[in-house]
Amino acid sequence: MSSDAQPGHKALWTLFFAAFGVRLAAALALGGFSIKAGTSAWDWGHEPACIAQALLEGRGYSDPWGQGTGATAWLTPPFPLLLAVAMKLGGGVTATSMAIVVTLQALASALTAVLLVKLARTLGCPRAGRLAGWLFAFYPIAISNTFQLVWDTTFVALALTWVLERVLRPGTSVVGNGLAYGALLVLNPAPASLAPLLLGFTWRRSGLKAAATFALAAGALCAPWMLRNQLALGAFSLRPNLGVELRIGNHDEADGRPVPFKYHPSHVPEELALYRELGEVQYSAENRERAVAWIRANPGRFVSLSARRSTLFWVSEPPSSDTRQTSGKSAARDPASWVKYASYVLAAVGALVALAKARLERDVRILLVLSLLAFGAPYYLTHVSERYRFPVDPLLVALGAVAVQHFRERRNVVR
Repeated sequence: MSSDAQPGHKALWTLFFAAFGVRLAAALALGGFSIKAGTSAWDWGHEPACIAQALLEGRGYSDPWGQGTGATAWLTPPFPLLLAVAMKLGGGVTATSMAIVVTLQALASALTAVLLVKLARTLGCPRAGRLAGWLFAFYPIAISNTFQLVWDTTFVALALTWVLERVLRPGTSVVGNGLAYGALLVLNPAPASLAPLLLGFTWRRSGLKAAATFALAAGALCAPWMLRNQLALGAFSLRPNLGVELRIGNHDEADGRPVPFKYHPSHVPEELALYRELGEVQYSAENRERAVAWIRANPGRFVSLSARRSTLFWVSEPPSSDTRQTSGKSAARDPASWVKYASYVLAAVGALVALAKARLERDVRILLVLSLLAFGAPYYLTHVSERYRFPVDPLLVALGAVAVQHFRERRNVVR
């Protein structure tokens, strides 16, 4: 196979440093390393930073809103622990802490660009790999997320891409694949919606024993955190707050997004008081009951909201109709909003074309289609924010590159 099909180490290092450099340059140019003196943990990094603050103050893994609410499983531990290290090294919520986080997120994003080269090869389209990596290196949303978000989003994108590439590549260790997926779930449980699909794919490709081994390996990595949650909160789960997310997105004033935070303890004193009274697990169960009752009473409205959430998840909202404002500027007048919208639409369309037209193995095509649909399923039912889709954006970009390569090859054949 030609060097064009399989980039050498020098080409991969060039891609990595270009992607890394672009992200740091954008952060520097757009103030991504700066932070106002006196900024609170909540204002800086919301729940992850508040938990990190609690850890640094010796209060254990607790207090996701900085309100002294006690032990929590609102988030899984890796990202809050990373923020705790950054805050320890940076002396709190400081520019140094921000620089550490931005640099690590830029590294993760640059590694994702390199990994896409390997993913394209695994998909059977090695000549699309280099294009996929460079497209992601300059993908506007990937660049902005490295310094505009203090969240686990960039790391989840890297981990999910890694897991999918491993599972799709023939000959990988089933135990290793299961451990990789378990690590992804401990990082962020949202990709749990992919579990049946990954198990089914492993079963079809390698047999029932392999699928069982995959499940056991993933479960073994998740079990310690779940056991901690059982002992501390009475819930053997990675996160017990699905009921809260369901309630936030389903009520009379809901519009598909999480705002207004009409029912969130971080914004509503009455909800915070109820959270304190019931505890985290029972509070989530109570929210689930309220949400289900509303859905049963408003089935048509729920279907309409779910359809809108699906649209928001996949193509966002045209800035011309987006009523939100950023820094006093409407979305329609903000060039960044148009760039973001175009990126969302082009990535989704490119992936759709690749899945429909490119030469992919049937089982691989089915897994990719179902995985993309399943990843968004929790958000179709609850609420949508722009960062929720980003973990599958590397896959969408890779598929877009596959689509481009497909049409290149067809044009060459016609000639």
